[in-house]
Amino acid sequence: MGRLDGKVAIVTGGASGIGKRTAEVFVEEGARVIISDLNGEGVAAVVGQLGHDRADGMQLDIRDEDAVKQMVDQAFSRFGRLDIAFNNAGTGGFSPIHQCPLEEWNRIVGVCLTGTFLCIKHEALRLIAQGESGSIINVASINATQAAEGLGAYCSAKAGVAMLTKMAALELGRHRIRVNGIGPGLIHTPLGDLLTSVPGVEDAFIHETPMGRVGETEDVARLAVYLASDESSLMSGQTLYIDGGTTLKKYPELFSFLNLMAG
Repeated sequence: MGRLDGKVAIVTGGASGIGKRTAEVFVEEGARVIISDLNGEGVAAVVGQLGHDRADGMQLDIRDEDAVKQMVDQAFSRFGRLDIAFNNAGTGGFSPIHQCPLEEWNRIVGVCLTGTFLCIKHEALRLIAQGESGSIINVASINATQAAEGLGAYCSAKAGVAMLTKMAALELGRHRIRVNGIGPGLIHTPLGDLLTSVPGVEDAFIHETPMGRVGETEDVARLAVYLASDESSLMSGQTLYIDGGTTLKKYPELFSFLNLMAG
């Protein structure tokens, strides 16, 4: 018996990294999953790996409201219900605030914050109509609370995700829908590895992390299972930071590694 037996979950950004590992662990714990990602080939590969009896998926730009609604509808048409949503899709970029193009700002905020809002909106509509309890989990970041040089759009969007999580929990609790967040620190993912490929950056993070290591996707996936399961049935409106203690110390000064001038 798995901790998520009989439950149906949506996982956005599920073609790689945190989303992929979370989809895998959800299935290992007994859930069936709908996986979405902008990378359609990646979605197909993950669905094939998990098995078509346990998983289905679609290519999706999370900023497209009609596509988000279609994703939620797919959970019902394919598996008959919805219990869990893991709103993980995100993107990043690096630019000093005074050099950040508006298009770059809109892209990052659109995916990370507006996309999360659209998911919550349509997931909540179907969960309310279903008339049963549910768990929505939004992926924020330690950058929701910890500023980082060159990441103005990303930090702002993830801070918005943390507050959106609180607001959704406040409004949806009366419908027995729990809404929580996960704020990962630096995790070995394709996106995280772009940052740590810069010489010295990973060592700097490890130096500022009391537990002395970068996180793995498994760490985040196991926390997601807890928030998705009945074990956390009284928890709502919380963002849990899983970072080895990084937020207790100082965020690395990224400009010094990337040779960018802040002034």
